[in-house]
Amino acid sequence: MKDFYTALSYVSKMIYEPHELMLTSIQEKKQNSTYGAGTFQLSFRTVRFRVANTTPTKTGQFVAFWKKDENNKNQPYSYEEAPDLLVVTVCKNDTEFGQFIFPKEILFKQNILKSSSTKGKMAIRVYPGWDSTTSKQAMKT
Repeated sequence: MKDFYTALSYVSKMIYEPHELMLTSIQEKKQNSTYGAGTFQLSFRTVRFRVANTTPTKTGQFVAFWKKDENNKNQPYSYEEAPDLLVVTVCKNDTEFGQFIFPKEILFKQNILKSSSTKGKMAIRVYPGWDSTTSKQAMKT
């Protein structure tokens, strides 16, 4: 479920449609396509959507979200450019999946979005309930 449209269709059928949440302005984003990247409107909120990837050596799932600047270098998003929500979909198999929903205010507070005083981040690791970890940083996350 790494493809944007496949992931969004599945999540929409399982979560959004049963709760009568309407998706509009759906756009796949080729940059970050490894992470099922796209944007859409969910009811009255703007959403940046990603699908996290399992990595071979660390617990949790990894997801990137960056843009290219005028020099074609990867850059973190700023608060001003951020949509209302970052939605990260995680999947273990056909029956175990979930979403992490991060309002942009939380991303800003955690220094994930770029500001005049912080450089921001271009990726994070998320820890679904089926992953057990002993790392203090992971538990804090």
